[in-house]
Amino acid sequence: MTRPHQEIRPSQFITTYGPGSIIETRSGPVVPKVVHELFLHIGRIPSDFEIVDERLTRGALAGARIARIPSNAELAAAVDDVVYPTLLFPFWSLCTLHGTEQILYPSGDGCPRCQAAGRRRDRTQDRLKAGREAIRFVLACPAGHLDDVPWNRLVHGTGSGCQPTYYVWHGGGRALRHVTLTCPDCGASENVGRAYGRPWRCSGRYPETGGRPGQSECPRDARILQRGAANLHLSEVVSALTIIDMPARLHNVLNDARVLATASVLRNMNALDLDRLLAQLSAQRIPEAALDVIRNADWRQVEDGLNQLSGTGPPRPLKDDEFEKLSRAATEGAPAVPPTHPGSPPLFEVRLADVRLFNGPSQNLRLRVTPVARLRMVQVQAGYRRAVNAQAGDLVSCMFGWAGVDWYPGIELFGEGLFLDLADSPFVPSGAREESWRDRYNNPPDNQDPVDLHPLSVWWHTLSHRLLRTLSIDSGYSSAAIRERVYLTADPQGQMHGGLLLYTVQPGGDGTLGGLISLADRFDEVLGSALRDVADCSNDPLCAEAPAAGAAGAACYSCLLASETSCEQRNLHLDRLILIDNLP
Repeated sequence: MTRPHQEIRPSQFITTYGPGSIIETRSGPVVPKVVHELFLHIGRIPSDFEIVDERLTRGALAGARIARIPSNAELAAAVDDVVYPTLLFPFWSLCTLHGTEQILYPSGDGCPRCQAAGRRRDRTQDRLKAGREAIRFVLACPAGHLDDVPWNRLVHGTGSGCQPTYYVWHGGGRALRHVTLTCPDCGASENVGRAYGRPWRCSGRYPETGGRPGQSECPRDARILQRGAANLHLSEVVSALTIIDMPARLHNVLNDARVLATASVLRNMNALDLDRLLAQLSAQRIPEAALDVIRNADWRQVEDGLNQLSGTGPPRPLKDDEFEKLSRAATEGAPAVPPTHPGSPPLFEVRLADVRLFNGPSQNLRLRVTPVARLRMVQVQAGYRRAVNAQAGDLVSCMFGWAGVDWYPGIELFGEGLFLDLADSPFVPSGAREESWRDRYNNPPDNQDPVDLHPLSVWWHTLSHRLLRTLSIDSGYSSAAIRERVYLTADPQGQMHGGLLLYTVQPGGDGTLGGLISLADRFDEVLGSALRDVADCSNDPLCAEAPAAGAAGAACYSCLLASETSCEQRNLHLDRLILIDNLP
């Protein structure tokens, strides 16, 4: 997938960019339009690129379907062809060709001072120059709106009838307090640094929809931000593992369209049981060998398999379902599940003979390490947030409609992983740090999932980041390529159980080459190396003295923080001290 002079991978679109983001190109910054515009532009329909994942569709997307973003190669387009439609943004540019003064002008018309001095170019060259000179400031609000800075209102205030074609930018350097913007017609001026620090009325614009300023207004206060600020566009990604934990032979039999259709009819009649299912399938002349596979299997396993393959049954949180199936696979193994389409690797596979048990360096806990030889991950960009005014920001959905059906952009990835859990009774962290996190768990801030604040979740998450650093040295993958998935769930007795999946995935059918799962045999060495210097940090005592009252405790780039591509919680909910108090 390409933008003007910039190639963006489909995985980057889902995890980092997408509608509402600002992408820097050599021709200037642009905003990708809504995904609906992509399919209109290429003349295809979303179902041509559908990713099927019933658990994700039912559990997190309220029935919406998933479409992947096609690449240039898939569309038989040249690598420099513009496949995804974009909008130039911001619309104002700053020309620096005028000595001590700089000219702020609307980029669509070219710099008026340059034109007056005889430096007129053709329209295409003027637009390219304007794109390269795009102003670095934009206006954003916590509701997700994004617009150009209202430069006329900044200089003249409200009620002025002066409408110059450009403004004069005086000063510069690192501090905006030294910059003044002046109207060349009436002489009015304003300090840009002062304007940067105060709230502004929001225009209510979403540029990715093609909306123009002034079409609606938002009651939230907006702020001036730099267009490259990390908090301007935070992708909200929902992901799910494909885990179908049933024998391969049973999977093949139940995946027959006739079997699924028959089970669906009987379920709608509230008559789905083993005898009726076998009678109906026998009447359809299903081979006797296939009927024997169903007849000899445990009925609960058959019913669960039908639910998994047809996407029915009571909905459960995605992570709870994954954790249960990963734990079961660690105990019983999981034969390779055939792919949904030819050319892809198996969807999920755990070889029971490869599961290992290790005591931690402190001999306090016993870890079970389960190599997942094959796994499939589907990631969906549910939306994005703009963290403005120290607020998390509202979620702006990336859902789009097509022919009466709701869709989300997503990507399908294949790879391998290591699943870690505890082999013994439930583990309960202790210590002063545990008490601080439990207080936060019992009194979570607004818009915060309390599960992430539970002391056991923080313990597993912190251990994950220590392991990420060590695994990158031995596995052959960079630390940014290894990702985490932290699990926490309660059993019927209310006891909390946790686990961790460290995995690496990539697009396409080849998956990965086994560098991660090969470490299972000597994971005790990996664990020992990860915890060896956990009590030390080059930023101590400042790091160690960080309270657990914020989004994270004792954690910094020297000891815990990981790449944003690795951490599913954006480097929040980490605390080195809770791990030190409860070393495995």
